[in-house]
Amino acid sequence: MDLIVGTAAGLFGLDDPTRPLLVGTRINHVARAGDSWWAVDGKGRVHRDGEQVAQAMDGVVLNCLLPLEDRVLAGANDARLFQVDGDHLVEDTGFAEAPGRERWYTPWGGPPDVRSMGADAAGTVYVNVHVGGILRYDDDGLNPTLDQDADVHQVIADRNRTGTVLAACARGLAQSSDGRMFGYRDDGLHASYCRAVALVGDTILLSASTGPRSNRARLYRGDSTSGSFEACLDGLPEWFGENLDSHCLAVLDGVAYAGHGDTVWRSDDEGFTWAEASSGFSSITCLA
Repeated sequence: MDLIVGTAAGLFGLDDPTRPLLVGTRINHVARAGDSWWAVDGKGRVHRDGEQVAQAMDGVVLNCLLPLEDRVLAGANDARLFQVDGDHLVEDTGFAEAPGRERWYTPWGGPPDVRSMGADAAGTVYVNVHVGGILRYDDDGLNPTLDQDADVHQVIADRNRTGTVLAACARGLAQSSDGRMFGYRDDGLHASYCRAVALVGDTILLSASTGPRSNRARLYRGDSTSGSFEACLDGLPEWFGENLDSHCLAVLDGVAYAGHGDTVWRSDDEGFTWAEASSGFSSITCLA
């Protein structure tokens, strides 16, 4: 299994940025499901292993995917949630009536998005609305968890543990061990605005900066349960010129990857040290 790199110009394998898996379109998100990969592009199309399988209706922008054992979910603009059903997308009507929906917003006044999703070992789905917090979606239906004003940018859940959920927020890392109650961590960060998060072994990787248009962004590592974060500086730039964005951290077989600009770095020791893995990509948008 290889790392996959989404860019503004298509989808590529890590080792050869000149040979696309998909070409000529921006990749909004890519996700793995066993030996297969799923992707959504800037034209509202859903792809599986290089083949288009579905097309969103006009006006729907697909932001993220979550492949599960029995279905594939797609998050979209206007805070909408869809399920891939054969060659088309079916809207989740329950999510369209989610509790608290009338209070969701964006800082600039536009409609909110479903920005990211994760699922834990029990199959519970966590849906990040920007801005609307995190909704827990299980057999009990939809229930808000994190305060919607936390301004969540990416949520992930541990597929090997039930209730372990991490979220990169504008006020630091939000963390839960039961999928319901969250606490915040920002010790050691130079600023609390966080955009990307990943879990490798017992280490959390977290990107932080001074704001949405920052030129002072760094990657940090910290223990998965508590303690202060420390900057990842060995092998990485001292500062990234802009945010290391949501979905641009990935973990594959215990190896961590970070993508920014035209370069992918890798770490074999849970973020202590990093080395360039490949470069020459056209504006990296996501990794899987």
